[in-house]
Amino acid sequence: MNATRATSHTTGDAPAYVQALLSRALDAGLTDLYLIPDRDGLDLSGRQASGARVALDRLPAPFGAQCVARLKVLAGMLTYRTSTAQDGAIHGIDGHPHAELRLATLPTCAGERVTVRIVQGQARPPGLDDLGFAAPAVAAIRRLLQHPAGIVILTGPTGSGKTTTIYAMVRDLLARGHSPATLITIEDPVESALEGISQVELRRDDPAWGYAEALRAVLRHDVKTLVIGELRDREVTRVALDAALTGHRVITTYHAGDIGGVYARLLHQGFEPFQVAAAVTGVVAQRLLRGRADGAPVPVAAVLEADDAWREVVMAAPGLGDLRRRAGAVPGADLEAAARDLAAAGRIDAKEAILL
Repeated sequence: MNATRATSHTTGDAPAYVQALLSRALDAGLTDLYLIPDRDGLDLSGRQASGARVALDRLPAPFGAQCVARLKVLAGMLTYRTSTAQDGAIHGIDGHPHAELRLATLPTCAGERVTVRIVQGQARPPGLDDLGFAAPAVAAIRRLLQHPAGIVILTGPTGSGKTTTIYAMVRDLLARGHSPATLITIEDPVESALEGISQVELRRDDPAWGYAEALRAVLRHDVKTLVIGELRDREVTRVALDAALTGHRVITTYHAGDIGGVYARLLHQGFEPFQVAAAVTGVVAQRLLRGRADGAPVPVAAVLEADDAWREVVMAAPGLGDLRRRAGAVPGADLEAAARDLAAAGRIDAKEAILL
């Protein structure tokens, strides 16, 4: 990776340097790039699929700032806005037309820090059957999508593949005859183009156009399936739950850790147990674990399909511990059990399942 110095910062050509850096990161199969500033310059490092960090380069502060600005241009960010966080995406670069690079900036005392999440694109975008989940989990997700109304929530750590799963769910709906005209997404930012779909992109530089505002606007249209990038706050969650209860299929993500945590957080936010029980069709929890053979990520998923028995559990408004225990007893909804199955099959080390 140090060969990125071939288009060196000594030339002062930031666009060429950034192009070489991104190309070589993709060629090397890195999953993330980190540009971290300090008082004297900018440290560049990457993360391999195994999780190992690798040092890439060290740039002088002025040239480092030029490279950060170049990345922001490519990702559609505002280069002059350096005191607030921004998100953006780069859709393909020379030699890697299908790659998706998701950028996030963070203002620090030493300058802007940049994280680039790298998604190695495919000529054919992945469907549900291509995600690597166990067959019962894929079948359960498809059953959730058969419900014409209700909210399907995906949860898991940052970088666990939730957005990739959502896009695969959308493609599955389209393949099964869903009209593109009645499917709308709200994303921050749009991370992958879906042909024929109305994709609404939010920007942090426009406080008057957030999730809540976009969601209300979208619901004035003839939408049957609504994809919401994230239930970011209580107001967005309230509108999403109402949409699910009024005949819309909603697919979204929610930071809660696990299946029990999703329900516990919804209840903690003050939503009525009957509202949560009636609106939530199911929850998908997913992780990426380190593979035993080569350290490559191995996906694992657990799916809870809400039935009447589970809705009765939610209606009683139990605490987090009880929710986790009761969810783990539902067939297919125990993420640790799914990870243990992977360990038994030799795909991951047993300690990976314990670390969940």
